[in-house]
Amino acid sequence: MAMAGSSHVVDSSLEQELNKMAEKLKQFLDKNGKEKDPGKSASIFHQMGLLYNKFSKQDDSITKKLSLIRSAALFNAAVTRQPGNEQFKQSLKDFCSDLLKTAGAKILDADLLKIAQEVKKMVKEMRKKTNESLQQINNIPYDVTIDEQKELEAEKITNIKTIQAQITENYKNMMKFVSNECEKIMGNSPSKYSITGMGSLARCEITPYSDFEHIILLQEGGQEKDNYPQVLEYFRWFSVIFQTIIINLQETIIPSVAIPSFKHVTKPGEKEFFDAFTKRGISFDGLMLHACKLPLGRMERTKKKPWTTELIKPVNEMLTYLDKDEDLKNGYRISDVLMNNCQVYGDEQIYQQFSEGVRNVLQSDQPSHHDRLMQQLNEDLTNFDAFNCLNALFADSKFNIKRLVYRTSTLFISALGRLNSIDDGSSFAIIDQLNNNNIIDDETAHLLSYAIAVSCQVRLKVYMEKESQDDYVGEEQLYDIFDNKVFANLMDTVGERSMVDYFAIVYNLQNVLKSIDDLNNLKFNITLTPRDKFRMLRMLQLHDRIISEWESYSQEQPPNTSSQDELWIRYHVARAYCIMHKYKESLLMLKWLEERDIEHHWLKGRRMRNKACCLYYLDRFQEALQFIGRVKSEVLNLNLSDSDKYSLYGHLTYISALCQYKLKEYQLAIDQYMEASEYFARVDQRDELWKEISRANCFYYIGLCLYDLGDYDAAITEAKKSLQHFEQHNGSVNDKCECYSLLGRCHLERDDYDKALKYFQTELDLRLQFVPNEKQDSDEKIKFARSTIQICQENLELEMLYWMSLTI
Repeated sequence: MAMAGSSHVVDSSLEQELNKMAEKLKQFLDKNGKEKDPGKSASIFHQMGLLYNKFSKQDDSITKKLSLIRSAALFNAAVTRQPGNEQFKQSLKDFCSDLLKTAGAKILDADLLKIAQEVKKMVKEMRKKTNESLQQINNIPYDVTIDEQKELEAEKITNIKTIQAQITENYKNMMKFVSNECEKIMGNSPSKYSITGMGSLARCEITPYSDFEHIILLQEGGQEKDNYPQVLEYFRWFSVIFQTIIINLQETIIPSVAIPSFKHVTKPGEKEFFDAFTKRGISFDGLMLHACKLPLGRMERTKKKPWTTELIKPVNEMLTYLDKDEDLKNGYRISDVLMNNCQVYGDEQIYQQFSEGVRNVLQSDQPSHHDRLMQQLNEDLTNFDAFNCLNALFADSKFNIKRLVYRTSTLFISALGRLNSIDDGSSFAIIDQLNNNNIIDDETAHLLSYAIAVSCQVRLKVYMEKESQDDYVGEEQLYDIFDNKVFANLMDTVGERSMVDYFAIVYNLQNVLKSIDDLNNLKFNITLTPRDKFRMLRMLQLHDRIISEWESYSQEQPPNTSSQDELWIRYHVARAYCIMHKYKESLLMLKWLEERDIEHHWLKGRRMRNKACCLYYLDRFQEALQFIGRVKSEVLNLNLSDSDKYSLYGHLTYISALCQYKLKEYQLAIDQYMEASEYFARVDQRDELWKEISRANCFYYIGLCLYDLGDYDAAITEAKKSLQHFEQHNGSVNDKCECYSLLGRCHLERDDYDKALKYFQTELDLRLQFVPNEKQDSDEKIKFARSTIQICQENLELEMLYWMSLTI
């Protein structure tokens, strides 16, 4: 019998057929790899399911099981896309029946589809109750007293705890039901075992649309017995049947079963197939190389990763993973995954042995354990830095709620638990224990619990509203970077005040963790100051709220010229005034700062940039140029990182170029746009999107200057370069439209009406996709595009009449 990890190469003829099917599917996909008409894709998925099923009959290795899992997913994909197709439904039914024979099941007439229907009823009821509970939670308004706010926050914490506990219990009960059915189908197990949950289930933060991450623990000592290979095989087939039942819920997206053919037929520059049709919900963790948090584990080897990992093991063998980094090199450490766990089904004693072993590792004083924890913490502080995550949204049209909201808090509460040897996986429980151990005070415990409550509420609300485990909120494309709705979408999930407070809390928490240098003396407290509030209002682009909060704050608090917080608050207010087009008010606030920010180089640099912006928007171009001329060289001497200095210098040079353009000094403007682009290019890679959008703007304006100078060929070159940059770096639709318009105008000036018409029509079509119908007739840019199209068409008609006259 083949053991786990056996390598097997797919029969070449079958592999060719699978690749042909994958290639055929491409004709039904759009440029983003999504199906244009899912009904037409169904037959391809059905044929691929048949091929994988055929391959499984020729294979005796672990990949036989992998092929069957892929067949199950593909048959279900076909059925969901054509629910009335009897052939597809019969294929799925036959597959389930054949699977039981192949697995050597005791009950061969078990109905895996009927079992899935029973689970669907449980899922539906769980989601209904969750939705009803969420509807009872109100957003916290601004116009409440501090005591009222604390009371409302405590109420939210209690409500979310209750909801999460209910979901966790319901989810476990579903998985217990499926486990029990699988055991009945396979017959009595040859060994005692425990199905142990991991991930958000173990943290009591599971959602009604979450994956089931779990392992199977076996009784210790069984590996010494002669029947151990048969024991492993029993639980492998147990897992395949379990996974098939879950796939029959029809909430498993096709990419999660990692079908190689889709990747093989994807050419450079093409988007690989992505299943946007299936409403992603309860399923197993994916079979992609970076996932595989399921009993069968990682079943396939690659040249770069020539190993496999199975998560069906006796307790002590599973515990050895806690001290290894090399066993599961799939993009995460198996030790981190196993640390959070809970009993789902099976022998409680086996689970307790494992849980005790995990606790011993957590409480160990081994330097390697602490080093690993600190390494992971530092990686997470870099990858999930709240400030950087928010900053990245400025030029984006959508956000990932798991990355932006959920992980920016829960990852670090979990880290605090491990650093303090707390083995309870629940974030709320870890916070309570930290408070009981006097590591944090009552106020900090309240704030951290509130942040966790908000993060769970956001994730639950988004999934429930979408009826899918879809982490992205927003639009596929941003129409205008100055009218970005992504922050408004973020506020809509749980209310403006809760989101502001959430990010203020996690920003402070992460700053505390960044300063940790003594694990044996880890005590800290968090308080939220007015400065924290204004900072987060700025990061969330709530500029009107900044101004209204400032009006209240300045009346309640006398000016404190020596306060660091006062300087920062006034900077945020000055910037908000500028963005809200209150340039004179912004200049007055900047003048106040100018007299006091001499030692604050970061503030000083931003103050210079904002002042230059205000002067430009007030049409005080000469004054702006004189000011920039005085301070530009000073920027490079500020005590800032090189990247910050290059960014500020590039901005000031860019504003100078804008002023020169307004003064019709086109060659001077070109020189300065080129210089600005060179400095933007030197900014750190972490600001890659922003800096490339800035460079694209420089190229566009160089093209505009060349157009005004009458050098249309050179202008076309720059406009195309700008357009390419915008397309490569997620530029807004409006930015791209401006490039098409400039290209059209250049060709119009050259009397190349065919090309001009093509560019103007492309611009118009794009704008009409995004501008609401009721605003299209009054939109100046749409009106201009239509008028230029008419000019091109009239000139083309005149040309045609002229050539026709020559032939008469």
